[in-house]
Amino acid sequence: MDKKISKASNWELFTLFLVYFVINFSFLVKYGVRQSVISIYILMPIFILFHIGIYKWGIPLISRWVKKPYMINGWVIAISVIYLGLTHVLKDPYKLKIDRWQTIEYAMRYWLDGKYIYDTRNYMGNFPSYLPGQLLIILPFYFLGNVGYLQVAAFILFGYAVSKEFKNQNIKFLAIFLLSISLSYVYELVCKSDLISSFILVSAFILYWHRKFQEDYFKKPFLLGLILGGICLTRSVVVIPLILFLLKPFLETNVKNKIKVCIGFIITFSILLFTVLAPAKDFDYILKYNPLQLQGQANKYVTLLFLVLTVILAFFVKRFKQVFFLSTLIIWGVMASFIIETILRGFTLEYMSFSYWASALPFCIIAYCYEMQEQRYSDGE
Repeated sequence: MDKKISKASNWELFTLFLVYFVINFSFLVKYGVRQSVISIYILMPIFILFHIGIYKWGIPLISRWVKKPYMINGWVIAISVIYLGLTHVLKDPYKLKIDRWQTIEYAMRYWLDGKYIYDTRNYMGNFPSYLPGQLLIILPFYFLGNVGYLQVAAFILFGYAVSKEFKNQNIKFLAIFLLSISLSYVYELVCKSDLISSFILVSAFILYWHRKFQEDYFKKPFLLGLILGGICLTRSVVVIPLILFLLKPFLETNVKNKIKVCIGFIITFSILLFTVLAPAKDFDYILKYNPLQLQGQANKYVTLLFLVLTVILAFFVKRFKQVFFLSTLIIWGVMASFIIETILRGFTLEYMSFSYWASALPFCIIAYCYEMQEQRYSDGE
């Protein structure tokens, strides 16, 4: 039975959907102006009206269409097939000035050949900043011959994770639908990027670990440490949701568990980091060309401010859904600060890195669906 959405919590729904809208609208503006088929002044109002419709009538419309579980599975399969096709659309990425596909390709090749990957520029003059955990995730798709398949797999993983987490069929479909129509995600597929996949993986891990070990997150501390060591070496920003999720419970668990987590973390972290740093000429060379320095997008002082804020807010997390809500706002804020910095430097729209905003996308969608489920469905059916 639908419940009337409370005014006290309505701002959270609106804020989360606004973040989702801004992330995708920025892609429409940036890349919409590059094509001449449909005027951007026609696309923008259509895009705005479409998203207003989703926000106002999304659940009622979905409830009329999603009657059986197989409809959700059918949607995931159909979109996955479409996504597979999109990974083969881009024939000449040089024209669009997209460098991620090339960076992934030679970073993987250098890594497998035992070469240092952080001192070689791509054709646009940028250095790679891939951490070894992300390279490990990309590896099977690199061997398949198309790293774009990673985003297809990430979409399937996201669909599986939210299907397991949310009890209501309408909410399950809403989460999958919002990701499947996201322009930022379509962009990732077409240009064979891997950015959002890191954050989908972290989101799925948090959902799984909470569901599996809800009473005690540190029931298997050594395994948790091993997993965290790998996840933290995907993207540096993933530490934000992990801090919100695990910092407070980590401080509350016993010393034995703390030691086991740290040992597991150090093992995975050290082995993976060794694979990318060992080929360097010397330590000074690592200091000059290293993934952590190259992956820092925002001003270091701004990044430190957000990190301190994350640690503080971690102590105020009372409910599990707050991990995703706060992760959305903080990650979006970190990336927004970088975009503001590029604007102040005088960069034009063409060179604005709006894609980094999409890092918050999985957390935003999941947080939005938590709010929607709680406010509309009291029994979770």
